[in-house]
Amino acid sequence: MVTLRPYQQQLLDDIRDAMRHGHRRILAVMPTGSGKGTTIAAMVASAAERGHRVLILAHRAELVADLSQRIHGFGINHGVIASGYREDMRHPVQVGSVQTVVRRLGRIPAPSMVIQDEAHHLVAGNMWGKVIDAWPQAFLIGKTATPERLSGEGLGVGHGGYFTNMVLGPDAAWLTQEGFLVRARVFAPPGIDLSGIRRYDTRKGHQQSEEILRQGQAMGDAVSHYRRTIEPVHNGTAIAFCCSVAHAEAVAEAFRAQGIAAATLDGTMDRGVRRRTIADLGTGQLKVLTSCDIISEGTDIPSVTGAILLRPTDSLGLHLQQVGRVLRPCPGKPHAILNDHVGNTLRHGLPTDPRDWSLEGRPKGQKRKSDAPPVRICPACFSAIPSAANPCP
Repeated sequence: MVTLRPYQQQLLDDIRDAMRHGHRRILAVMPTGSGKGTTIAAMVASAAERGHRVLILAHRAELVADLSQRIHGFGINHGVIASGYREDMRHPVQVGSVQTVVRRLGRIPAPSMVIQDEAHHLVAGNMWGKVIDAWPQAFLIGKTATPERLSGEGLGVGHGGYFTNMVLGPDAAWLTQEGFLVRARVFAPPGIDLSGIRRYDTRKGHQQSEEILRQGQAMGDAVSHYRRTIEPVHNGTAIAFCCSVAHAEAVAEAFRAQGIAAATLDGTMDRGVRRRTIADLGTGQLKVLTSCDIISEGTDIPSVTGAILLRPTDSLGLHLQQVGRVLRPCPGKPHAILNDHVGNTLRHGLPTDPRDWSLEGRPKGQKRKSDAPPVRICPACFSAIPSAANPCP
């Protein structure tokens, strides 16, 4: 039987308290790496014991498989509604791919509780919203590390979303201090000029970013700084976050050209190939894994040491999802390394900076409030540190 950490149990208690106060649509927030999957599984087990019919939603094959495995760890028999799985609606607990569930709404027994993983995707009118609209009487529990959308849309009722209450777990600074996450050393080497791009997360912005980042200097910098900062630490493995699949393939080739084992992960690959590729990174057989979007959310590889940021973004949520991939602790891993080649840290702050989350959203283009000090770059080693830090640690 799985035992929850005290802060995970506290989050469940806070959700139940919100339900007792009349809230039926609750958003729970915990940082990447804090164990949201295990917490979801514990909630499913508790709800199933109380007679609920529960539907757990995710949007990627890896997330569906991971949630299914965690729920199985609590001894809960369940079905899986996803491509490649045999459908079995006899079980009151179902784990579903949202893409498959939205196509099968007419034949899925109505759940009394829906649990939405990566709930920052859930807004009115999109694919996730169509599923929630199908069962308006069901309890809705959303889980996310980043209740933030690039467009500024809120996740609350009246602001483009569905939730009436938000429950906050511990923040990244506390989790790091207590050893549940590792400390991150952030480097922001100079040399790549993206100042001519107005908005990064548009089609034009992606194209402009990719054109600059596929130039020889940018590719060479990514490899050379990996050699200097990531390769000597722990097992020297890293995930590179890129602008497109083509960009990811080019980055992988640049690493292979220097004798570094590298591969690309994309959504068109067979699930078995994707699993083996991720497993090879976990064992260190593969040193660098490049990707565009497929590994930004929900991928759990604690042994990975470094993140190579090669995709500029205006989205705080995307930035935190990416850097969070490498903050999980692992035996022998002293800290994580973040090589930020595109200025995301200067735009969004350090991983442990405090965040002011709310359900109301924000005006388009306006940044979230933060109590964090501004960040400066050490001219000697390119470390990104709070401006007040002196000397550079």
